[in-house]
Amino acid sequence: MNSRKLQRDAKLEEQCSVLADIIVAIRPVYSKATLGQRTLLETTIGAAIWYIPKPLEAWTGRMSIGALKIFHPESGIQKPKFSEEHVYPRKVTARLLLEDQSLDGTSLGTLFREKYGRLHFITPDENKSVQPYQRVGVFTTPDDAYAKAGIVLIEVANHELRLVKKRDRNIIERYLNSQSA
Repeated sequence: MNSRKLQRDAKLEEQCSVLADIIVAIRPVYSKATLGQRTLLETTIGAAIWYIPKPLEAWTGRMSIGALKIFHPESGIQKPKFSEEHVYPRKVTARLLLEDQSLDGTSLGTLFREKYGRLHFITPDENKSVQPYQRVGVFTTPDDAYAKAGIVLIEVANHELRLVKKRDRNIIERYLNSQSA
């Protein structure tokens, strides 16, 4: 691992440690809070989660067919962009962490690397369409939320992501055609 990656990993650990301390410290406030106050606390913790550095292997290897389509050279979109979609919505994650009685910095670091810091690539429009299914009280599983929003995720080889971003017609068409077969 190079120096930059080690620094990033150390920063992730440091931030997970302090965030876990904050979560543990506010848990008594959370437990007696009104619904509106809980929502504020979940939003606050969810925002903090956004600022933790992404794990070295944040991308799950999955992207939506819609994301592949907007990167196709004939999509008509001049500068396509992915939305980095957290597999687990941040507010849902916040609630789960606030309820996790065994939480500490080490366990949060592990959870963040393996679950809560992981990302799929979808389109900005898909990001908006999945949000109603990712709300606290509605969310059940990541796959269920995507299915309800009509988003189909497929596996893309890590080494081919760069080619998708460069709008390589052959790579993109191979993935798209494999879905229609």
